[in-house]
Amino acid sequence: MTKILAFTNNKGGTGKSTLCCNSAHLVARTGARVLIIDMTSQTTCSTLFLGQANTLTEADTVLAFLKKKPDRHIEELIYESEKGLDVVPSHVSMAEAVSQLSAMQMGKEGVLRRELERVKHLYDFIFIDSPGDLNELTANALIPADRVFIPTRLNRTDFQCTETTIRFIREAEEFIGTRTIRVIVNMLDDRYLPGGIWESSHTGELFKQAQQIFGDVLSSVTIPDSADIRTAFDRGLTVSEYRPNELAAKRILELVNCEVLGG
Repeated sequence: MTKILAFTNNKGGTGKSTLCCNSAHLVARTGARVLIIDMTSQTTCSTLFLGQANTLTEADTVLAFLKKKPDRHIEELIYESEKGLDVVPSHVSMAEAVSQLSAMQMGKEGVLRRELERVKHLYDFIFIDSPGDLNELTANALIPADRVFIPTRLNRTDFQCTETTIRFIREAEEFIGTRTIRVIVNMLDDRYLPGGIWESSHTGELFKQAQQIFGDVLSSVTIPDSADIRTAFDRGLTVSEYRPNELAAKRILELVNCEVLGG
């Protein structure tokens, strides 16, 4: 059975696209059939896996079907990456998709789900990278997803946005069914964790607050703030390709094993 995983948060800058890219690549390296749906205007996943994704026209991206009457269907928009997975790319003009979906009177939240029904039998895992807003695109990402990952950083603004995202999902569950939610603390130095030398610092106290606020939905795996992840992307690589033996790569692998393959 195909697992569909959405990465989201009602805020940009939490690292969700980076986690989505790196996690999907690690899953693909197990031999699983993996598809990434990029729904962000930053085109992070598209760029990493397809190179110059910004050269694609709107008709060659998700914009072609995120509308009342699709110009093309999803199977025509799947591109094979040299990194061993497939990608449906996004476009810098993803705001256009929000307008297209908003104009629909009925069924606008289920457009992506209907398209995925056409191809999901071809894949073991489908990763969806959604925008940093709670809009029609986010709703389209959440409805087909079995599991939702919400990366957050350790600050009160991120906490508030993460709580808003969780409420958005929980309120929608009345109509779409229960979704498994996992909050992932991202960009955190391990020295702030319990037992670390900075445990009693302000950031260390914020981690304890995160444990209290998010409780059972908080993943036990945290992702370090690492220049390796950023440098890898600048070189067109995932961190597991760039520095597989360093902490960032090992921790994302742990996340995949615990929350994706083992979830």
